[in-house]
Amino acid sequence: MRVKLNKNSAKPLYIQLFDAISEEIRAGRLHNGSKLPPRREMAAALGVSANTVDSAYKMLLDTGYVISIPRRGYIVSFKPTSYESTTPWELDAPEEIVFSPNGIDFSYIDRSAYAKIVRSLAYNDGAGIFSYVSKSGEDELRSAVSKYLYSFRGIKCSPDMIIMGAGAEYLLIALMMIFPREIPIIMENPYDPHFYHTLKDYGRKVILLPASSDRFRADALLGIERGVLFIDPYSRFPRGKGLGAAEREAVTEWLSGGEERYVVENGERAEISPYSDEPLVCLDKNEKIIYLGSFAKSLCPSIKTSYMVLPEKISERWKKHHIYYYALTSKLEQFALAEFIEKGYFTKHYKMMKRIYKDKLDYLSGHLLREFGSDAEICGVCGTYMTVRFKNKDTEEIKKLARRNGVRLMSLNSFCADETEVPASENKIVFGIGDLRRDEIRRGVVLLKRALE
Repeated sequence: MRVKLNKNSAKPLYIQLFDAISEEIRAGRLHNGSKLPPRREMAAALGVSANTVDSAYKMLLDTGYVISIPRRGYIVSFKPTSYESTTPWELDAPEEIVFSPNGIDFSYIDRSAYAKIVRSLAYNDGAGIFSYVSKSGEDELRSAVSKYLYSFRGIKCSPDMIIMGAGAEYLLIALMMIFPREIPIIMENPYDPHFYHTLKDYGRKVILLPASSDRFRADALLGIERGVLFIDPYSRFPRGKGLGAAEREAVTEWLSGGEERYVVENGERAEISPYSDEPLVCLDKNEKIIYLGSFAKSLCPSIKTSYMVLPEKISERWKKHHIYYYALTSKLEQFALAEFIEKGYFTKHYKMMKRIYKDKLDYLSGHLLREFGSDAEICGVCGTYMTVRFKNKDTEEIKKLARRNGVRLMSLNSFCADETEVPASENKIVFGIGDLRRDEIRRGVVLLKRALE
């Protein structure tokens, strides 16, 4: 087994080692039943620490490439997805590759650090993890989030301004309760279906700005007298394009033009977005922008703890209405997250994932260019997905043909409220790469090319 590590690379050594060994396994050069070299032997051969090798081996174990047998070590045990170039794909072939924009790669989480924190908390009676949950969230977590937001996002807020909750949707519903029911929600069309249906099902009137992915329809927003604008300025999901400077200015202009006008800034994808613009909440001079954050996209989807930063005026309204509000997320998870942030693990993780997702998107872009050339136009890129327009091809037909060949895709117009009114500019495919490996990305593009020939 030949492994070369670049000690000058920004990518951590243990991830380089994981990538190299997993590639050897997928390529068939390391067969099932093969034994990986002992950790110290591998470390000495590569000139790295035994901890580096141990972290890489544990990632291989967690992601299903190897198994661990006592007194024998790590043994290759990989079950690849069946794929043959001569496969006679049937009409109802199951999806093999799913390019989901919501996929998250959680294989790189420092599990040993998180497990150590949880174990320490579980055996530390002083942590009080078995007592009642604090109403607005544990002070330790709110303090950690407050310091993180100021240090890395430039958002100035005290811990008292932060409300924790069991998921962004739960927080959003609770937030809407403090506004009069006649005040509508304003969203862009196409929209994020999770939040659109959460608000719609709750009984709120939702005003959708006219469908447009190329620009934010500020003209339509300025014509609305009052409402709560829900917007993701970092990716405008599912477009993959953040708000420009003029569009940000238009939002703040609308906000200051009337009393019952508010903004909920969705920061769920802020950490993994390539756009580094200042958060909208930092431009708020009227105390009318609420910042909504989450760990589901930047860490892993199973951690449902989310948070809001409420301006003082809105915070007072919240406290009067939600006397009996409870965060409804476990104390153990809150304490563990607080320590994970305080010790720098969270920042290190999302910065690493930002690079990894960019590498995957570059890899996808390269293969699309190789297979389709100028027929595939990349329109937007953000975090874990990109939007692509295929010249002279209808997205619904693309999706149908791709699915018959084992590839599942989503189109931009599938996120629209009324597909019959979608303009031609929305004729794009959304490629998500978050939870896909490189070989899956490559195979998915090849299968798509074959489907469209």
